[in-house]
Parts: sequence; C-alpha cells; structure tokens
Amino acid sequence: MGMQNFSPEFKTPEQYIIDITYKIWEEQGVERIREWYASDCPVRSPSGVSNTVQAVIDGTLSSMKVFPNRDLLAEDIIIGDLPEGFHSSHRVRSVGVHAGDGYYGPATNRPITTLAIADCLCRDNRVVEEWVLGDQTRILTQLGIDPVAYSKKVGQDYREAYTIGNKAMRQRWANPEGLTIIGDQAIANRVMDTYAAIWNDKNLTIMDERYDRAVRFEGPGEQPYYGRIRTANLLTSMLASIPDGRFEPHYAIVQQQPERPVRVALRWTFCGTHCGHGRYGEPTGSPIAILGISHFELRDGKIVNEWFVMDEVAIYAQIGAHEEGED
Repeated sequence: MGMQNFSPEFKTPEQYIIDITYKIWEEQGVERIREWYASDCPVRSPSGVSNTVQAVIDGTLSSMKVFPNRDLLAEDIIIGDLPEGFHSSHRVRSVGVHAGDGYYGPATNRPITTLAIADCLCRDNRVVEEWVLGDQTRILTQLGIDPVAYSKKVGQDYREAYTIGNKAMRQRWANPEGLTIIGDQAIANRVMDTYAAIWNDKNLTIMDERYDRAVRFEGPGEQPYYGRIRTANLLTSMLASIPDGRFEPHYAIVQQQPERPVRVALRWTFCGTHCGHGRYGEPTGSPIAILGISHFELRDGKIVNEWFVMDEVAIYAQIGAHEEGED
C-alpha cells in the first residue's frame, strides 16, 4: 500500500529512506534532493521551518562543509503505512570528523558521533513533509565547546527564531488533524499514558511498572543511562526546571514484525516555563517548548530500550533569547 507511485528501484519504504539518504549524503548527490523532495516540502525543526527544496539543498551543503565524508548510519526506521504513501521515523547514528569551518566555528578535526531522528511523510516518490531533530549538545561537547554558552549565544543572535512562544512552537510539531496513531492503538496509548504520567503527573514510580529493570535509555547530550533509577534522575532534573510543563503527543507509529521487538515512534511536545531549579540552571521565567521524538522497543509490554531525542541547544537558545530581551 505504501509504495504506490514510487520508482520501481524502491521495493519497501525502509529501502527508500535508506537509499535516498545514502545517495544524497555518502554519494554526495545533493542535486538529487530535487528528485526526492517536493518543491514546497516543509522541513520543521526547533530552530525554524523551511518551505523550499532549495533550503533543503542549502542546509545539506552547509552540513557537508562542516562534516565532510560523514556517515549516516540507519539504526532503525519505524514505518506507518498510509492510504497514499507512508510515514517514516528514521533513527540515524551520525559519525564524522569536524573538518570544515562553519556554524561550530573553525575546524577542530575532532571526531563526533551523535544521534538524530527524522520523521518524513512520503508519497509519489517524494518526501512531502519532514520533522527533524539532532542532539547538538552531544556534538558541542565532543568538539570541546561549552554547550550552554554556545546555545545562549545562538538565542541572542537569532532572537526572533526563539521568542515566538510556546503556542507557535507547539504548532510547528503538532499534527493539524490532531493526534494520529498508526498501528496498534492499545500499545500506543500505553506508551503515551506512561509519558503523561511522568511529564504531567510527575509520577516517576510508574517506571517500575512500565520500564524493564534493565532499561537502556539514551537521552540528550549524554551517554546511555542504564536502569530505572538513572533514567528517572535525568527526567527529574528536567521536570524540576520546567515544573509547570505539559506533555502532549502528536503522532505515534506502532510497528510489529516477526522476530523483532514491538517498536514505537512518538512525536511530542512539552511546553512550560523555566521557573524551577534543575537541569537548565537558575530560573529565568523564559517560556520553554521542548520538541521531541522518541523511539521505544518493548518486550512483554515493558520498555526495554528508549531513544529520547531533543535539541537542548534550542532549550538554552530560548533561555538566552529571553535573557537578551530583558537587558
């Protein structure tokens, strides 16, 4: 169903995503973006929204200049079939060397490894809409750059991009048709209810029921956390910074395949105010919108692996833009 009107060279949605990524990045076929992206494709991220294929090309070229010969390794692609086309959630491990001058400053020739997730709506052999997140703080740390100072400077330099407010940030990530679930609704609801209990009700004891004791949790800017306690400590530090925040799910895909764990992709927001003492330092009163995408693997109904991707550069940039506006 999902491959109607796609080129015959692509047999499955997974192959389509892997192949076009490889041909664009590893083979440096940047101009082929015009072949595989709609001319008016919206690409959404915490820093803004672009609406032209030329913007996709320009962004790709900028990234290639900073990290030439970078490998984009597909860890997983969670697929939701649609009446026309498909929705993919592509988890990518990016490996490269900071060998070019650019938005991270002069080249350091340091190696980097980071994680990104790109959600794509695809039909008629093209990406027609994309939501993309990368863990920039992990890159900054590996380059020896202070992520807090760098990110606040981004917010000050591009203040208009980070002072649009929580409502506009949320709308960037939300589905216009409301919450959409593809696949088993009971499984999706259980995952979303778990997040709602943690983020809205501050009920981290639910992890004893919903997370495996040996859970592997990969969060922002850090190496993986192992076990419920260490995972809960990270989430608690984030909740402490934004105690009035509200979690809202927007798009969920549940994929069940033989001989594989149940996999879930969830796009979500958490919007509130930087009014507490926690991970993000002294309270500033800044509105903060977290735009997130999470991947889960479940065994016997419990979460055994979670990849929690958000861009903390955008968090500190929102704080920095707010502080700049008060001067």
